[in-house]
Amino acid sequence: MSFSSRRRNYLLVPHRKDGLIAWMKTMLNHSFVLDALEHTAEDTFHHFEELIDEHRSRSSPDDPPSRLKQLVPTVNTFHTRLPLRKAFIAYNKKYALTKRKHITISFNELRHILNLAQIMALRNIASAGAGTGADEEHNNDDEDEEFQTSLEKWEKSPGLFSGIGTMIPAYNPPPEMSLGAPALAPLASVEGTNASSVDGSVSVATFATNFTSTTTGVSTATTAAAPTSTTSTNKSTDSTKTTSNNLPFKGPRMITFDGDQTLYSDGANFDRNPELALYLYLLLRHGVTIAVVTAAGYEYDTEKYELRLSGLLTYFKERKLPVEDCERFYLFGGECNYLLVLGKDYKLHPVREYGPGGWHTATKYIEEAPGNWDEKEVQLLLDVAEHTVRESVKNLRIRGRVIRKKRSVGLVPTSKHGCACIVGIPREALDETVLTAQEKLDEHTEVKLPFCAFNGGNDAWVDVGNKRVGVNILAAYVGMPV
Repeated sequence: MSFSSRRRNYLLVPHRKDGLIAWMKTMLNHSFVLDALEHTAEDTFHHFEELIDEHRSRSSPDDPPSRLKQLVPTVNTFHTRLPLRKAFIAYNKKYALTKRKHITISFNELRHILNLAQIMALRNIASAGAGTGADEEHNNDDEDEEFQTSLEKWEKSPGLFSGIGTMIPAYNPPPEMSLGAPALAPLASVEGTNASSVDGSVSVATFATNFTSTTTGVSTATTAAAPTSTTSTNKSTDSTKTTSNNLPFKGPRMITFDGDQTLYSDGANFDRNPELALYLYLLLRHGVTIAVVTAAGYEYDTEKYELRLSGLLTYFKERKLPVEDCERFYLFGGECNYLLVLGKDYKLHPVREYGPGGWHTATKYIEEAPGNWDEKEVQLLLDVAEHTVRESVKNLRIRGRVIRKKRSVGLVPTSKHGCACIVGIPREALDETVLTAQEKLDEHTEVKLPFCAFNGGNDAWVDVGNKRVGVNILAAYVGMPV
């Protein structure tokens, strides 16, 4: 892992932290300082769970703000319940967080607990009887014995994701529910990997067939890749969907991922990760819409996006992913500005913006949608951002250059005079630039469009729009409620 990725994960400054996780960490710090975490942590996580339940129950604009919204103003939508107490108990059994005396629960550990809770929630939804939705609204305290056994295996396995496959219990479906050879083949060609197992605990056939059972392998794939975006669940009366294989599937209808630090390492590409590619392949085969929502903004220069996902697209091509499944794979570039879809040639193609089928046209009913942005307001936001960034370069004596794109302004390092090497920009200077730009845009009374200002590790950017808008727009475009 590079120094850049380490500092982004562990040396996070307040403006880079998720508001909810930062608040949870603060609440837990009190018990840690009093050396009472071992006795109070479970109750604290149960309290978090209750606050989220209350927040979910107040979804109407006419409802008064929830207690959680008042405590964490930036908190957004939760599409499922989160059994945080159970997730904490399981995670604590594996890592003994409450036995530590010098190091409190970290930001990343809280993120892992939230991810584990999401696995449990998605499993409960998939396990609920069709049309009941019972487990979505009420916690199922009587977990089935099979899942408890899977959880215990995970707790005893080494590492965070080694053993995550045991969350998928063994299942032998009737022949008509089997995915068949095409879905079972992918891992057979992985160098140095036993084709009969995924992380040594569950066969590929077992993993594949579990996608057709009442247990959900989707949550495993979701957490293994640590998605930062929303997973939306089917809230219709009949939660069973028919897939491209005419198989019943109960689980998320859409999953979105970031690129850097999620599907691939910071600054790298998705070159070769057959196991993760297999999970994504199976999700697509079972009717799930998958999208990569990234800050990378190359407008509609599809080759640059394809390079970032080259290994994944090659995998789809080798497995002959059907056309109808390809058309459920999207990429949103520049946060929410450039929408592309996978074509039958396994290449990315721009989605029409206007006219019949245009994503701008289809989402105009959403107030903050890019199709409603006035170009003068876009240019005003970029003007303010560019001026602020240039002032930071001057005042902080930063050796960097300012780039202005169609929907973003960036500060990138420059090469040393007379040398091909790149002179990096200090993290502190990048943070100062980001915070200054954010402050100026927040204070500017005429800037009304959503934006995102962030430190990319080696550079800093201000984008028009953000990933929240991107996820909501894509959900609306594919016909899901927003």
